[in-house]
Amino acid sequence: MVSMRRKDKEITEKVLIEEVLRENEVGRLGTSVDGRPYVVPMNFAYRKGKLYLHSHRDGKKVKDIEKNPYVCFEVDSGEMVEGAKPCNYSWKYRSAIVNGKASIVIDPEQKLDALKIISDRYAWGKGSKLTFKMVEKLEDLVVIRIDIDEMTGKKSPA
Repeated sequence: MVSMRRKDKEITEKVLIEEVLRENEVGRLGTSVDGRPYVVPMNFAYRKGKLYLHSHRDGKKVKDIEKNPYVCFEVDSGEMVEGAKPCNYSWKYRSAIVNGKASIVIDPEQKLDALKIISDRYAWGKGSKLTFKMVEKLEDLVVIRIDIDEMTGKKSPA
């Protein structure tokens, strides 16, 4: 379990952390291979303790996951709060950080289901129109599933 220094900013309720995941459209996937971190912004979908992302099979993140499946994923939203002096400026935000194990979804049925989840997130109702035939044509597309081990959240009302 990650220990947060500022307990007054910690979001402890799982439902509120999940809300942060659901209300943000872009997150950042962090991988690490041979001690070299890599972070990339990605669209994603969250459902039942798992994150789903898609990528080209030749992407760096896919190659990283094949070498080291342990990843981090972060989302946040916020706004600047102006102050009378530069040092009085603040940031009103909510964020969530997920740690887990990523894998490439191989099973065609699971891949289709995951793509429907992602599609419905960004184009509501259109995911159900996806078919095996459509997905088979996308040979270079892979689905990444992150099985979440731990989620933390943080907020600042500024």
